[in-house]
Amino acid sequence: MTSKQQTSSSSSSLYGIQRSKQSATSQKDLSSSSTLAFTTHLSSLISKDATSTSQSSSSRGRRSRPSKDSKPDIFAVHNKGALKRAAADEAEDVHGVRQQHQQAHQNSDAVGQVDAATLQRSKRRMEEKAHIYEDLKKGYHLAEGESSDDDDMADGSSDARMRRREKNALVDFDRKWAEQEHNGDDDDDEETRSMVDYEDEFGRTRQGTKAEAAQAARARRSQQQLEGEEGKDASRPARPSNLIHGEAIQSHAFNPDAAMASQMAFLAARRDRSPTPPEQAHYDAEAEVRTRGTGFYKFSADEKTREKEMEELLSTRRETEREREIRGERRAERDRIKEERKRKVQELRSRHHAERFLKGLSVDLG
Repeated sequence: MTSKQQTSSSSSSLYGIQRSKQSATSQKDLSSSSTLAFTTHLSSLISKDATSTSQSSSSRGRRSRPSKDSKPDIFAVHNKGALKRAAADEAEDVHGVRQQHQQAHQNSDAVGQVDAATLQRSKRRMEEKAHIYEDLKKGYHLAEGESSDDDDMADGSSDARMRRREKNALVDFDRKWAEQEHNGDDDDDEETRSMVDYEDEFGRTRQGTKAEAAQAARARRSQQQLEGEEGKDASRPARPSNLIHGEAIQSHAFNPDAAMASQMAFLAARRDRSPTPPEQAHYDAEAEVRTRGTGFYKFSADEKTREKEMEELLSTRRETEREREIRGERRAERDRIKEERKRKVQELRSRHHAERFLKGLSVDLG
């Protein structure tokens, strides 16, 4: 094999496989497309700068309308996304920060994670806030005294900024410290004032704080557990502690507390103690001075005498009613007799008139 053949075979493929012409042309197209896109974008930026200076002198209400006859550039859409990539590269070159943009396919574990730059920025911001909060708590912003808003706006120092933040702050640290100290003092006073009676491990009744009572209860309970473990027999069951031996009178079976007892006493005091049925109360004529009317009768205060007087009055009433009935019958009889007499007199009178008329008529005819 000659050197020319080796060169041609190496240029075609390393392993003797022919390369496709399409791949070679595509690489050339990619390189040429990126170059053309960059030049197109650069020329558009230059033209924008030139047109912006000319448009600034013109009126604001005037708008530049694209001409209808303008034809699209053959290089404008040669490679999709080339303009965005070129603008991003230019922005990175201007700021002096070159970042590596890599396309990464995220899976379910990577979703929701924060990149290192964002995490570092958040951490730095939180540290700044923590420093500001510590300065506010220590009162560094009040070291140089109070000042007005005009002085604070004129002064650009950090103390002035801190004073403005203190005026606009939502936390009053002085009040917060005062409340914390007050609450702490109240808790301490309550612990010292609350004294209770308790029984220590030796059976003695003592008086102390709640903490001391709890400590003594724990000690007594631990001692009882130790004694129970030493004298405990697994074969015998434990004896109940609430057994009653011998005669016992349960006088305190119902023992209400003080509040219930006071309430029951109050209800008993308000209870109506009048007899049921109530006693009979009669009118006392001598209780008041007044003029009595006709037919007034004073009954006796004695119940038996009063009943006797009432019976006499009832009998008198019955007799009176009977006399009235008799009188009424007599009056009716008299009225009947009068009417009968009137009727008879009227008959006689009419007969007498008739006789006189006949006599007069016979005299005239005779």
